[in-house]
Parts: sequence; structure tokens; C-alpha cells
Amino acid sequence: MTWLIFILGAMVAGFVQGLTGFAFALIAMSFWVWILAPQLAAPLVVFASVWSHLISLKSESAFQLDKSLVTPYILAGLIGVPLGTYLLDIIQAHTFKLVLGIFLILWCPLMLINPQIRFIQNSGKYADSSIGFLGGVLGGLGGFCGSLPSAWVMLKNLPKEQQRSILRHFNFAIQLFTLLTYLLRGNLNLQHLPYMGILLLSVSLPAMLGAQLFYKISERQFKHTVLGLLFSSGCFLCISYRFL
Repeated sequence: MTWLIFILGAMVAGFVQGLTGFAFALIAMSFWVWILAPQLAAPLVVFASVWSHLISLKSESAFQLDKSLVTPYILAGLIGVPLGTYLLDIIQAHTFKLVLGIFLILWCPLMLINPQIRFIQNSGKYADSSIGFLGGVLGGLGGFCGSLPSAWVMLKNLPKEQQRSILRHFNFAIQLFTLLTYLLRGNLNLQHLPYMGILLLSVSLPAMLGAQLFYKISERQFKHTVLGLLFSSGCFLCISYRFL
């Protein structure tokens, strides 16, 4: 049963990340948190997220992202990760999860109204860098690097191709940096190898299928999918605060 839950979580999370460009950690941890210790699950989430990014990036040829759009997010985000890791030792993780969860639960329904905030839509690279930095901090704190940038690019009213591509490249860079940090600190060890082998097999095909489905859904469907995932993330964080 443990392996079944592990594989099912990996497949669903791989498909969702292939479709939206983020949310692997959210989906996978909603399954794995019941069967794996956090010290074991966290490096596996990062490893599988990086792998699913590599798989689904092969389907990006249909849309060429302007690198100037995503560079401010990535550079600032990489600076924010160490700060988030440092703050993790100061801020209570459960309190952080509760605050972020309540924010997402309240914010996502409001976004369905499709608010038009002009100063955000007209904002430039400095504002994007600030969001990237905060996303990096959130990534270092709890692996939620995609939550804030996904909300931001939606408020900027960018086309769904640009939204998904910015999120995909940003999350890939942050997760890869985190994975390298785990390797240097020794958080990845022989205990992870059997799980990593299973992940390579169970994530690949769902990630490719999700990436292909992206080009068949509308802007509205994409927005509702992202908001649904973020709302689910908020619910999961609040539930985990209460029971875990």
C-alpha cells in the first residue's frame, strides 16, 4: 500500500506539473505526507520536480519564451532561497503554513472575479524581481516557490503560454538550486535511491501527457486549473497544520 500511494502521488503530480508548470510539491506531498517522513519526502519532491520539468520542457518548442521575461524572477529568486532557508530555523514552520494556507483560501475565490489592477499589469522588471525574490524565500521556507509568482503573472493578465513558461522556468531554476543544496549538505543519501528509481519511471509519461494537454485547453480553463490548485494548496496547508 505504501508503494501504491507513493507511485500514485508521483503520477498525479507529474501530470499536473506538466500541465501548469508548477505544483508538483503540493500534489505529491498531499499523498506522501501520510506515508513518508518529511526528511525523506522533501528531497524526493525536489528531485522529481526537477525531473518532470526536464521531461515536459521538451514540449516547449511550440512556444519560445522571451528570456528577458523570466530572468528577473530567476535571478532574484536564487538570492531569496538562502534567506528562506535561514528563516526556516527562526520561523515556526506550522505557523508559516497556516498563514499561507489562509491567504490562498481567501485569495483564490477573489481571483475568479478577474480583477483588473492596472498598476500591476503595467509593472516592470523591478516588480517582477521582487516577486521572484519572495518566491525564492517561500521556496527556501517550505518549497512553495510557485505560489506567489503564479498569482502575480495571473494578475498581470499575461497570456497562458507566457504564464506557464515563466512558472516552469522559474520553478525549475529554484528547484535545481535547492537540489544542489541538498547534495552539498548530504540530505540525499542511499535511502533515497529506490524511491528515485521509481520516480524516474512513474513521473515521465504523466509529465509528457500533461504538457501535451496544455495546448488543448483554453485561457479560462488554464486559469481555473491554476486557481483550483492554489486553493487546494491552501486547504492542504491548513489541514496539515491541524493534524500533522
